[in-house]
Amino acid sequence: MHLLVNGKPFESGGGTATVAELLAELRLAGERVAVAVNDEIVPRTRHGERRLADGDRVEVIHAVAGG
Repeated sequence: MHLLVNGKPFESGGGTATVAELLAELRLAGERVAVAVNDEIVPRTRHGERRLADGDRVEVIHAVAGG
């Protein structure tokens, strides 16, 4: 599947169908991240059910604490 992840082309390995699976493939599973698909925020509770389609634009933002 061809995706655009954080503005860069990304070729997903055959098993990626959901946001959760993409995060696992990116080695971000369990990390504190915010995800938007095609400019629509995907709540963490929906990562496992939000399906991805060829050509989707995905933004993954890491939550960083600071001061």
